[in-house]
Amino acid sequence: MAAINLSGPDAVTIRPLTLADRDSCVVVENACFTNPDHRATPEKFSYRLTVCPELCFGIFVHTADSEALVGSASPAQSPSAISSGIMVGHIIATRCKSNVVTDASMVLPKDWRAAVLDPASVPVSPLGHQPEGNTVAVHSLGIVPSVQGRSLGTKLMQAYIEHLAALSSSNDRQHKIDRVALICQDYLVDYYKKLGFINNGPSEAQFGGGGWFDMYRPI
Repeated sequence: MAAINLSGPDAVTIRPLTLADRDSCVVVENACFTNPDHRATPEKFSYRLTVCPELCFGIFVHTADSEALVGSASPAQSPSAISSGIMVGHIIATRCKSNVVTDASMVLPKDWRAAVLDPASVPVSPLGHQPEGNTVAVHSLGIVPSVQGRSLGTKLMQAYIEHLAALSSSNDRQHKIDRVALICQDYLVDYYKKLGFINNGPSEAQFGGGGWFDMYRPI
């Protein structure tokens, strides 16, 4: 496969995600995480892109050769999807009240769809997205292997941090954000340090079998 030219001024775009991007998120997730236990489920993507889309960003490459970028599992691309680029990476997150990512923050709340339609009909869940939380818990950050090593992850995270800072400086107090947190395996600790994150040591989270490290970056 010929090298993909990403140097053009319009070759790469970064934007907030919506529920319409759900299937592309699933493709990126499957391409990035070889261990199925470390992947978010399609239903989790539906949940997070519904309740807190402002915390979810994607990076897109403008090329018609989608299969070369994300593999044969790529969903059919509509004309509008092609014109907006092919998603090659994403950051998916929720808010939480703790200073680090917890197992509870990663859980899909029961009856979440009913809670969206009629909040008064369903008790407030301590699981999943907590709108009053001051920590943004990143649950997935991935760049598809075909374009790794091209600084796209760095560009995506830089744009994301700037976005969170803008939310935090909003006059609306509920937008106050103190930090962004994530968990990673040991071989990625140095990578996230280069992105400005601080290693807070082994995590108590047992998602996907455990073995994680807590990382955080003040906003």
